[in-house]
Amino acid sequence: MLERGIDQLPPLVTATSPESAHVAEGAWRTGSRAYRFAWLIAVLLFVASAWFGSLELRGLFAPDEGRYAEIPREMLASGDWITPRLNDLKYFEKPPLQYWMTAISFRLFGEDEWTARLPAAMAGFFAMLMVGFTGYRLWGERTAALAAAVLGGSWAYFLSGQYLTLDMTLTACLTVWLCSFLLAQTDNRSSGRNAWMVTAWLAAALAVLSKGLIGAVLPALTLFAYMLVRRETRLLKRLNPWVGGALFLLVALPWFVAVQLSNPEFFDFFFIHEHFHRFVETGHNRPGPWWYYLPVMIVGLMPWTPALVKEGLNWYHERRPRSTGFSPELFCVLWIGVIVLFFSASRSKLPAYILPALPAIALVFANRIQTRGPNSLSWSAWGTLLVGIALIGVTAFLPHLSAVAALGQDTVSQIPWFYGAACSMVLTGAGTVWALRSRRQFTAIMLLVLGTFGSWNVVFGFLHATDANFSSERLIESLTDKHKHRPFRSAQPFYSIAQFDASVPFYLGRPVTLVDTRGELSPGIDAEPQKVIPTMELFEKIWLNQKGQAYAIMRPETYSYLRNRGLPTVELRSDGHLVVISRQLENQ
Repeated sequence: MLERGIDQLPPLVTATSPESAHVAEGAWRTGSRAYRFAWLIAVLLFVASAWFGSLELRGLFAPDEGRYAEIPREMLASGDWITPRLNDLKYFEKPPLQYWMTAISFRLFGEDEWTARLPAAMAGFFAMLMVGFTGYRLWGERTAALAAAVLGGSWAYFLSGQYLTLDMTLTACLTVWLCSFLLAQTDNRSSGRNAWMVTAWLAAALAVLSKGLIGAVLPALTLFAYMLVRRETRLLKRLNPWVGGALFLLVALPWFVAVQLSNPEFFDFFFIHEHFHRFVETGHNRPGPWWYYLPVMIVGLMPWTPALVKEGLNWYHERRPRSTGFSPELFCVLWIGVIVLFFSASRSKLPAYILPALPAIALVFANRIQTRGPNSLSWSAWGTLLVGIALIGVTAFLPHLSAVAALGQDTVSQIPWFYGAACSMVLTGAGTVWALRSRRQFTAIMLLVLGTFGSWNVVFGFLHATDANFSSERLIESLTDKHKHRPFRSAQPFYSIAQFDASVPFYLGRPVTLVDTRGELSPGIDAEPQKVIPTMELFEKIWLNQKGQAYAIMRPETYSYLRNRGLPTVELRSDGHLVVISRQLENQ
């Protein structure tokens, strides 16, 4: 079956131009099975190089990347793998799975931007392969390749795999749960069904360790919705609840018990504040209307959005006979609906919250393309072409925007990177139109995927050139680079005044003393108030009475205030956003 299925696969492509795509497609058609397999490996290697190749290009962005790199750095330095700490203050907003993974990456490969981003990137890449494997087991080889390509080529999914956040790790865990559950319910062998359900329970436990109760709530709500729609409860008998439930508790529960025993304040903050209050209250600075996720999905699902709209219209007009037995398509649709509706109802919204819906969208969309033909892909081809043309016009207008001009001439001078990204989209759209007219379905899909990789990697070039606007990397490394004989004395006190950028302690390799600032660190400050300086007045006394050297980082307006107060200061470095000062000249 596998050999016959591979023989029927439409051609793969590893090139970005129509001419080289034609060569790849011809090689796939005429070569031996081993030769075609070699092309498949080449495609995977190319995708992997595009997926992992730019992780080092940008400094850690504030606030998320700096935060989620500094916590595992401190975890590794202290040896305390139970209590997460940010800037040496207790930080209980999220469970530790991502921190553990990143700390292990630091231990194996050293502390750097790419090693900080590597675990999330690997999780996203693995989830993409899992979606492909599930598509193969459910609907065949062509659907497998299509599903993996659609997921990996989605703008939101690709971008989430390039940044250090918790959302990709959660998405990977929930994707493994979804795929394992689908495979379990479609496996007629009791041993296979039980094995996949055990995997699903394990994935749910890891999802809980990744971002909390949502890792169990979303699967449970989808199961309930499916049984409600199908008006049946037979599914409950196939969940392997005793073995799976025991494994779930064995994996998920120990950390929660250990952290609660060490930190009595944990339960109230994590479960009440971070779960219940965040869902029902708007006090987390993440509000949004009920339609918040509509534009997020329109943009995040590009370049497939136009084709998805077309398929949605087709689906609406189709007559769908009621199927018997378990329906993977229906379960995926309900999974998507539960995620979108759940987070739309929440009073706290962020774009990446609906990322776990994308793997199910990829599976359903790929199956429709495979069974009903690729006609809707022409919508994506022309849509990509038109979006690229529109972005050329938008890019020409960018230098005239006051918000862009405020970033400085160095940033404005890098705007041509966006022309490159827009032109890449235009070429992608034109190439895809050509491929579809030549009846090269899979070539068209791969061109859209490569267009995503190419366009966004060009944008990463812009971010690399301008990341001083988003990260403290260059500022701090200009101060601490030992290879350039910087005079910075790392053992001296270092204060962060009236602001906190979590990437600063990461690049310093040590915590800083907070002055007159709280923010997201308020719970940790309340637990250990002796570690901070609560007021500017107290800081001024400490700074004036300081013996020897000391450093501080602040915004320019805060620096002006301190100078006007007559405090002894020496400006060492500034990037326009933050200023680093010392108490005295370095040679004193």
